[in-house]
Formats: sequence, structure tokens, C-alpha cells
Amino acid sequence: MTRPQAAKLIWLVTALWLATFILSLHYNWLGGFFFDTSHAHVQGIDFFPVERAFLNLAAGRSEFDTFALNYGPYATWFLYHPLLALIIGPILAAFKPWTAYALWTAISIALIAVSACIILRRTDDPLRRALVALLMLGGFPVYIMLYVGNVQALLVLSVTLVLVSVDAMRDEGPTRRNAAFLLAGLLISLFSKPAVLAMFPLLFLLKDTRRTTLKALGIYVFVSLAFLVVPALNPVATTWDQRIALATHPTVIAQTMNVYTNGFQVTPAMKDNSVHWFAMLGLADFRFEHVDVYSLPTFLDGLFHTRTIDAIYRIPAILILEITLLLCFVRTRAARLEAALMVLMAASLLVFLSYGLVWEYHYTGVLPIAALLLIRKRLDPTEWIIIALGIIVWLPSLYFTVSTQDATQLWVQTLIRLDRVVPVLLIFCLLLIRATRISLTAGLQPRPTFST
Repeated sequence: MTRPQAAKLIWLVTALWLATFILSLHYNWLGGFFFDTSHAHVQGIDFFPVERAFLNLAAGRSEFDTFALNYGPYATWFLYHPLLALIIGPILAAFKPWTAYALWTAISIALIAVSACIILRRTDDPLRRALVALLMLGGFPVYIMLYVGNVQALLVLSVTLVLVSVDAMRDEGPTRRNAAFLLAGLLISLFSKPAVLAMFPLLFLLKDTRRTTLKALGIYVFVSLAFLVVPALNPVATTWDQRIALATHPTVIAQTMNVYTNGFQVTPAMKDNSVHWFAMLGLADFRFEHVDVYSLPTFLDGLFHTRTIDAIYRIPAILILEITLLLCFVRTRAARLEAALMVLMAASLLVFLSYGLVWEYHYTGVLPIAALLLIRKRLDPTEWIIIALGIIVWLPSLYFTVSTQDATQLWVQTLIRLDRVVPVLLIFCLLLIRATRISLTAGLQPRPTFST
């Protein structure tokens, strides 16, 4: 079989598998692979709060007062940037909840498809293009993302745009197209799930990305301030004194702005738009021992039967910063950008290693890394291993092997996290090792410079 023939077969498999996903959302054919689909029955739970946020704001209430409104049968707490509700909400608010959820499912698939297209267009190999589509669209984390209706597809697109822009800059330089991709990627993340914040130190230091990053930060700060000071955008605002008092007392934030510990009650302070930033801080070290949580902290807590030290989970971010500083001394531009790409990939994985609350759909964020490496003409052993680990993440978790067991048992939870957490931890380490090796092999110069 020739490569074009194999590619056509894979495209067909991808189309059939995606159709299976869509039909399973109705018939639950894949229900046995996930706790949520076999026991929790929470389809659309992450989508309904987005519409509730928009409807609340339209009625003069806080976007974050999620449970003051009945839209859909249930909802998690709205925690995204307040702008997101004004982008998604009006598009779907006219529809009934389940119709709106179905439309959002179609939009999410389209966003993942766009992400796949952005990556596969970087190669002319028909087989690799087809494999990228299957990798991006067919992963089991994609299915559970569609099931709960989360906005994670936006983050997948964001990470894809950032990584592809830097990858292209290595060959083409900071063209308008590459700068536009980078700006779009940063803004999409900042106004939904700000995972790209971990990339900012490196993007500021790189000459090729500095101006675009500053532009993205300026837009983000301006829009965010508007959502704090404009009454129509923040109808239940607190004072700056109250915000400053909270910002200087992180313990109070952790104790009072956590819906998991306060019975899903939205307090007056949590109705101010600043809660978007405060809650991220307050939830950073929160541990939730639940079968649905797939973070490194909960995995190690279950493995050692104790709450592990919070400081351990600062190490990945410290390593990112240390290697970022190392890149300041790399002599050649091509090596610097290649190493930087590895570091940016690793930075996109920090949420899995440093944050307590990680759900299985978050692992869709690993797929762009494996896909972008897959299109390369020449792959070293480290890159092949990373792709293989990405395929493990693509596959179902080990939940189906213990689906008949009591999901509250710690050994069950630890087992099903094994093939999610461990591959991502290994990918993170391999990316940083490869970035370090590239930097040292290229040679270092006596003082930092990012211009050649």
C-alpha cells in the first residue's frame, strides 16, 4: 500500500471514528470508558454555566452568580474570563439548553479540526497529514471534552497557534502571519483559560516574539480593567480596597473563594469579576480526591497515601524559568528557537504537574505537541518517545479495567491516573532535556542576547 492510499484509509477511519463520537454522545456507546458517562451522567455540565453567565449579565446580575439562574439541568461554577461569556453567550442564548449544547459540540469539533489543519499544513506528506487529523480529533480526551461541553477546544487552538507560530519562526522569521498566529493564540487563551501565562517569560525574552507578546498583554490588561471598572460589565463590583485586601491575603482567598469547600455558595465577594483571578490563586493548591481528577498532586497523594508537600509542585515552573534563562546564552537563532519551542511545549503542560484540579478533558492539550512533532521530516529518538507517550494519552484511561470497582477506593483512583499523569510527566522531562541538550550543543555565548 502506498502512502497516499494509506492516508486515504486513515482519513476514512478518522471520519468513522468521529461519527462514532458524535453518535455516542446520544447513545452512550463509549460510556464504559469514563466515570462521567457510566456513573455521573453530567453531559453538558461545563457548557451550561457559560450561557448562564451571559444571561445573568444581561439581567444585571454577576456573571459568576452561576446558581442564581436555571439554564440547563445543572452547571459547574463559571470561572473563565468574563469576556468569554460575551463571546459565546450571544451566539447560543436564543436556543434551548440542549440545542445550544449540541451546537457548541459542533463548534468544539470545528475548533479542534482547525487546530489539526494548522498543524498538518506544515507538511506535504499525505500520510502524516492524515495521522495528525486522527491524533487531534480521535483521542478519548476529546470525547469526554465534548461530553461535558467544556471550552477546552479553545485552549487546544490557542496552544496550537502559539507552538506553530514559533516553529514557523525558526524557518521563516517573524512574518506577519506568524505574528498573527502568536497574537491570536495568546489572546484566545488569556480570555478563556490563561494557560499561556507560563509561556510569557520566554516569549518576552525572545526578540522574535517580544513585540507580539507585549501587544497581547496590553490588550489583555485593557479589556480586563474594563471588566472591573465598567458597571455594565461588572454589575456587582466590590471596591479596590476590598480587592487589594484579598490580593494581600491569599489564605483568605483559598478559604473563602472555593466552591468545593463552601458548598457551591457564591459569596458577595465572589460576584465581583476579580474572582476570575482570585479563584485561580485560591484553587492552585487545592486537592480534590475524586476519581475524575487527573493531576500529579492527586496522583502522588494517592500513591503515598498522604498529602504531599505543595512545594514539590513549584519545581516544574522553576525548571521552566531556569532553562528559559539558559536560552539567553544560545549563540545561533535556529537552535535558540528550536529549544524555545521545546520549553513552550513543556510550559503548556504545567497545569497537569502543578495544579490540583485537572480533569481528563484537559489532556487534549497534549495532542498538539505530539501532532506537531509527528509532521517533522527527521525525528530523533526523544521525539519518537514523546509521540509514543502522546499516543498513550490519546488512548482511553485505565478506568475501563476497574469500572466495576468502588470508585472511592484510593487504589482505583491511583490506577486510572497512571496512564494519564505519568506519560505527561515524562513528556515534560524529555522536552526540557531536549531543550537543554540543544542549547548546550549549539554553544553558549558570554552574555545574553536574542538578536542575530
